[in-house]
Amino acid sequence: MRTVLTHSVQAAVCFRAPLLSAIAAAVLMAFPALAAAENAPGAPAAAPSAATAAALGGEQVRAAILRAVGYLRARQRPDATWADYSLPGGVTALAAYALLQAGVPPEDPHLTGALESLRKVPDAHTYVVALKAMAFAAADPKRYAQEIQACADWLSERQHGAGGWGYGDPPAAARNAALAARGWQRVQTEADIQRVYGRSDASNTQFAVLGLHEAARAGAHVPREVWQKADRLLRAIQSPAGGWGYAMTGDSADAYGSMTAAALASLYICNERLAGGERPDATADRMAAAARGIAWIEARYTLNENPGRGLGWYYFWLYSLERAGVLSGRRTFGGHDWFREGAALLVQGQRPDGAWTDDVYPSALGLLFLVKGYKPLLAQRLTWAGAWRADPRDLDHLARFLDTRVGGKPVAWQTLAADAPLADYLAAPILHVAGRGTLALPEAARATLRAYVEQGGLVLFDAERGDAAFAAAARRLAEDLFGGAKFEPLVPNHPLYVAAHQVKPAGLEVLATGCRASVVLAPKGLGDGWAAADPAKPDDALRLGENLALYATGSDPLPDRLQVAKVLRLPPETEAPRGVVRIGQVQHDGDWQPRPFALPALLKDLAERFGLTVLSRPVPVRLADPDIDKFPILYMTGHYTFTLTAEEKAALKGYLERGGVLWAEACCGRAAFDKSLRDLVKEVLPDAPLAELVADHPLYSGKVGTPITKVAYSDAVKNESPDLARPVLLGAERGGHLVVVYSPYGIAAGLDGLRTFGSRCLAPDDAKRLAENIVLYALTY
Repeated sequence: MRTVLTHSVQAAVCFRAPLLSAIAAAVLMAFPALAAAENAPGAPAAAPSAATAAALGGEQVRAAILRAVGYLRARQRPDATWADYSLPGGVTALAAYALLQAGVPPEDPHLTGALESLRKVPDAHTYVVALKAMAFAAADPKRYAQEIQACADWLSERQHGAGGWGYGDPPAAARNAALAARGWQRVQTEADIQRVYGRSDASNTQFAVLGLHEAARAGAHVPREVWQKADRLLRAIQSPAGGWGYAMTGDSADAYGSMTAAALASLYICNERLAGGERPDATADRMAAAARGIAWIEARYTLNENPGRGLGWYYFWLYSLERAGVLSGRRTFGGHDWFREGAALLVQGQRPDGAWTDDVYPSALGLLFLVKGYKPLLAQRLTWAGAWRADPRDLDHLARFLDTRVGGKPVAWQTLAADAPLADYLAAPILHVAGRGTLALPEAARATLRAYVEQGGLVLFDAERGDAAFAAAARRLAEDLFGGAKFEPLVPNHPLYVAAHQVKPAGLEVLATGCRASVVLAPKGLGDGWAAADPAKPDDALRLGENLALYATGSDPLPDRLQVAKVLRLPPETEAPRGVVRIGQVQHDGDWQPRPFALPALLKDLAERFGLTVLSRPVPVRLADPDIDKFPILYMTGHYTFTLTAEEKAALKGYLERGGVLWAEACCGRAAFDKSLRDLVKEVLPDAPLAELVADHPLYSGKVGTPITKVAYSDAVKNESPDLARPVLLGAERGGHLVVVYSPYGIAAGLDGLRTFGSRCLAPDDAKRLAENIVLYALTY
């Protein structure tokens, strides 16, 4: 059998021949459960199939998280600690940190005792001190500020001159006391310990960097030179092929997966701590090194093993992969969705008791993978063939500042390849297209970008460092994609400037499509401001980012991370067979079709639920069309003021007098369309004014469709009319028949499912029921 080894054993076995003999053999004899063996229980034999990964759902991940939490709780000892393998306090710190990240509150009895026990663990070993800092920072940065700073100071002081870390203080007494408590013999001489603990290694180094990072986030002081030395070392020991190994020789043959991913994550942490206070091209140099590390992982990516080490340290591979993926924003490595595939592997390999192996630490690492990767996506950064923005600090800072402000859950971001399918684009409501120089996208990507906007996405073109060439190219691209529509300066009272915070105008330009400003251009750049801002001390840049997030999401919760986005598709245009009902959509000089997917969705629903034989798409029609009478219902909508010619008004009057029905709605409840529509009906039917339908009108009573007595509205409506709970439809009658049905509140938004910030509309389910009743009533009465 073969099992995953702890990094304590890794420290012994990864040195060259002089240290392999006494130390490695002795440690493995003392810890027989860690001896190398094939097919250890819980160690995955194969990565999940593509079908298994694709079918993975959020409910499965949530259940796996709960089981893992239960397992860690069950393995906790009466003294509130977890059994250590070698370094006192290490497993307790790791388990406590995992539980905290999984949402277990620090006041939970399982954690209060664990955190108190960690206060008593002496700062003696790099792994343990780093994990203590992480646990205390996750629990309560203010309460444990003294402990966090002590950990940061200890780690900073024990950094070696070249920039790395070893095990810390020679722990002979503490280590042998721990062994004696378990009835084991002394296995290392003082000389052995000095030789091992006096060296730097990449594993201790990456844990030290991670612990210092969490300490700094919690408010601890970490000298800038600590980050500078670690950054120089990480880049110096990177192999020519882009990977990293434990012994820090820079030899490509020594590099392997878990260490490469961990060092890559450390490089991004150093960038977070150093960028902005150094020469402008330093970040570019660092990102170039990161790109080589990413390329190394992409070329060797597998979940069948830890690349280069078989099943050795397999769960450290998953944990390091998660950190590298999250910190870099990478959605994929080598075309593989690392979180979806890794989560599927953990779900299918988890035991009923919630563990993945017989040891605690793999379960803690597996839990961390699931929890940290399973966050809803707010934004994706497009990667394109040019100088796209590789520095991740901007979106990372924005996501950290937003925390639970959007939808009540912490949010995430990731990168997206330009050639990705539309469903992948739709995984997040914001697409961040940032960079410098000429922005050029292949034709297929341009088509996908247009479809993304049409299906509810918001595109932010962000000129890095105010790059004029990028801004000009983005402006040309968007205006070309949307039929010559032009960017306009954003007015100071637009929701992007006032939705949650009143912020100073930032020179943004917007291109409106459908119901909203769906393409935003930041010619002066937004990302640089986010990158420079402190998420703990928000400024106007981050506040503008929150306005942007609220506007893009419509204040709705973000979808589950693993939910595959629904791609809306219009049914093909076909000739209507005899006997099929056709609905016409009125073309006028305003935005006559702001939501092209709404009516097809309704017509599909009517056919499936009520057996209505109806053409699957509305037919665009001008009111002066001589064949207008072939449409028993005309649908009319828009946002803005519109006008009709005298000929069109006369045609509409004749259509209504002959028994046709006009169904109209003010899309998003816009006042300009509302006024134009009311004026039109008053002119066309001067003796049949619009009046609100009574509560027991057949359209509501259930004589057609479903009974409707109460409905819910969007927040925008509730804010202005808190007590409104009845449906509001206006009608005009001719000869005892209802010939005009008008909704001053939006209905279409409930049919296509697309978000619109500030929309004055009905809640989706009620909008759908009301639309069904309107059509069924118009065809019945």
